[in-house]
Amino acid sequence: MKSKYLVIALLATVTFFGSCSSKTEKSSACDIESFTVDGKTWDISGLNITATYPKGTDVSNLKPNITFSKGAAVDPPSGAGKDFSSAVTYKVTAEDGKAQKTYTARATVLN
Repeated sequence: MKSKYLVIALLATVTFFGSCSSKTEKSSACDIESFTVDGKTWDISGLNITATYPKGTDVSNLKPNITFSKGAAVDPPSGAGKDFSSAVTYKVTAEDGKAQKTYTARATVLN
């Protein structure tokens, strides 16, 4: 009889710890951590990303390298060519699929 209860207790313990260890929390972090183009680091202030370029610089097809929160996704993706003479919107979605932030990036070319 004792062995029957021991087996039941052992199975309950394995089931409990097995179910706890298989669950992982997904992150709600959805930040752009860095934004660089051809080695130039752009300024990130809140949800605005900006850079200033010298007169005559063509900003119509820049391909940023974007670093963002682990597990998150960014759209448009890092490396996609975009025209930064007007605002470009980047949507970052957290690993949990719920939390989101929308960033606006723009390059200013001096006259």
